[in-house]
Amino acid sequence: MYFEECYRYLCAYSDYQECEFAIFGVPYDGTTTYKPGARFGPDEVRKASWVLETYSPHLRRDLADVKISDLNNIIIEGDQREILNRIYRATLEIMRDGKKVVMIGGDHSTTYPLVKSSKEVYKDIVLIHFDAHCDLREEYLGNKYSHASVIRRCYEITKDIYQFGIRSGDKDEWEFAWKNTNIFSRLPKEEDIKEIKSLDKYIYITIDIDVLDPAYAPGTGTPEPCGYSTKELISTLYLFRDLRDKIVGFDVVEVSPPCDVNSITSIAAAKIIRELILTIGK
Repeated sequence: MYFEECYRYLCAYSDYQECEFAIFGVPYDGTTTYKPGARFGPDEVRKASWVLETYSPHLRRDLADVKISDLNNIIIEGDQREILNRIYRATLEIMRDGKKVVMIGGDHSTTYPLVKSSKEVYKDIVLIHFDAHCDLREEYLGNKYSHASVIRRCYEITKDIYQFGIRSGDKDEWEFAWKNTNIFSRLPKEEDIKEIKSLDKYIYITIDIDVLDPAYAPGTGTPEPCGYSTKELISTLYLFRDLRDKIVGFDVVEVSPPCDVNSITSIAAAKIIRELILTIGK
């Protein structure tokens, strides 16, 4: 038993056996280091999704035409290691069934088990990381699985990491990134997509909502100025249509409703999910 009943994402009522996308939430923020509240993110993003239309005029596609199943929220019981293992086991089953995974966080530590399961099922993977922060600390406050260390742990799984929108991190993180990952303060360009495509590997995407400027996403635990607008980010995500056959899943994490203003962060996250599903879906 991995999941418990909760609110569902827009149009996500397909039977699991026939779905292309399987959504689940992880209401966990045990490693948050500034403002807690990301544990409320999954349900609030789902509720916000019902403010949106199902149709994307840019993509000329409709969520109603995509088979999506919302499996509800991962059960949060036990210590962090047990929770991460539960996410890993659940995702492993979903990916082995050939579904694309969509995870709604939760703090960023919850991404690690999805990258781990992607590696287990698909062998060679590329991690694409959108964030304000490097998340490359060896450990933070004694925790190697902190949200501030998640990409460092992912580096132990795959060396093919592309980081975009990054504008914050300590000296050691930046020096590690400059030597070991492909790190950019800007968002992806077409040449980046071509380079990633040339690797001919499967792809997992993780999006920390704080890649957006706090003006567009105040509802997050560690806001960082000088970020991107929602329009800039979503316009960039459309480039991933050329990688759709290789993308095995994605997540949107670190939405913290208690810090939000008029639900604009939850709505932004819900739209990011809608547009990315419609971009990479069949």
